[in-house]
Order: sequence, then C-alpha cells, then structure tokens
Amino acid sequence: MAENVNDALNQCSQEGTDSEVKISQKKQKYYKCCAKKAYTSFICKNCGAPFHNPTTNNKQNLKIELQSNQKLTPTKTITNQEVKKIQGNQQHNQTTSKQKRETTLLYIEDEISESKEEQQSPKVKIQQERENWREVVKERNPKQTRPVQIKGAMDKFSLTIAEQQSCLFLSGLDPDIEPEEVKEYIDTTFKISSKCEKMKTKKDRFKSSFKVYVPTDSKQQVLNENMWGKGIVINHFLHIRRNFNREVNPVTA
Repeated sequence: MAENVNDALNQCSQEGTDSEVKISQKKQKYYKCCAKKAYTSFICKNCGAPFHNPTTNNKQNLKIELQSNQKLTPTKTITNQEVKKIQGNQQHNQTTSKQKRETTLLYIEDEISESKEEQQSPKVKIQQERENWREVVKERNPKQTRPVQIKGAMDKFSLTIAEQQSCLFLSGLDPDIEPEEVKEYIDTTFKISSKCEKMKTKKDRFKSSFKVYVPTDSKQQVLNENMWGKGIVINHFLHIRRNFNREVNPVTA
C-alpha cells in the first residue's frame, strides 16, 4: 500500500498501466492509474494525462491537452424516441402559432363587421340597448319639471283682481314708532294703500325696522330718497329669515 502520492505514482510506473493503487487519505478510494482520476497538480508518468481529485472541492476548470490518438466522444446519445418528441414539439409550436394568427384575424374581421353595422344603423342598436336597460332616477332629488303658468287674457272679469304687491325694507326709525304711524305716512305722501309690520332685530334698542307692502306700480315712487329723512334706509326686501322674526299680528288697513 502506498501512503504518499509520489510513492503511488512510482508504484504505478513500476507495475504498469492496468495496476490498481490504493491511496490512503481522508476518504480511501481505489483508482486506476490511467483512468484520469488522481490528485490535482500531478501527471501520470505512463500516459502523461492530468489527474482530477474527486475528494477535494476544487471547482477550477482544468485545460486538458488532447493527444493525436485521443478523440472526444458525446456524453449522451440521443435515441429515436427523443428525436420524435423534439420534432413533435416543434410541429405543435408551429400549429399553435398558426391558430393564434387565425384567431387574431377572425377577431379583427368581427370588429370591422361590427363597426360597419354601427355605421349603417346606429339608432337601431341604441334602441335595443335601451330596451334591455332600465332608466334610473335619483330618489332623493328627482328632477321635477315645473308646469307652465297660464295667465288670463280677459279684460272684463266679474271677480275683483288683487293688486301685485312688492316688499320693501325700512329701517333707521326710532324704536318707539309704531307700524300705524309708518303706514299713515306712506298712504298720505304717496296716495296709495300699503301694509306695514314691525320686525324684531338685534338692534331694537337703537332703531326699529319695518317690512312694508306697496303696490308694484308705485314701488319706484316710494324708493325715492328725497321723500325720506336722513339716516333712514329703504331698499328692496331680501327674503332671508336670519336674525329677525316677524310679529304675529301685523298692522293692516
């Protein structure tokens, strides 16, 4: 038994190429001297081929110089069955690609035909879609259409027609003034029949405010600033119920 690598190689050269050498190391294995299996960085003295050590984890790519007599042989031979499988896979791939092309062409033709039908009869298609679907209306805020107001056209009518009234805002008077006094002043000055009611505001301690109803025809006469004293405000009435309340019993004529 050879305990050293050099002793093993010397024994290999002495006994011949077919002799078996047992090398004792961490993992004991039997190797043939010319089977291209031995420790790395050593060369067989008989055949001159480099050796590879399977026991060590050496992952270096060794360059093997082939002699003129040596030939490379394929590691794996391909059988006829494997060749048939490869050919079948190629044919399958070709058929699938053809089917995909055909389906895409059919899809394009269907789109073209649908577009032509829409161009020819778009109204019919819209009506068919509306028949299948139900129109939805908002339940919370439905769109309510206001009816058209109908106004009378008769000149002579047996019933008395009410005058159209306009609201005006009057402010800046003394808090002790009553609505009757304001109504009397408007009726005598402008010669009309008016209605007046006192308003409750936050500034009742300093001044009083009134809501005055006058005929629409004489509205511009009442809004004349020359007919009112300094410090008095008269304007169109804004129907915003904020920071004031009307009296329950307004003063009327």
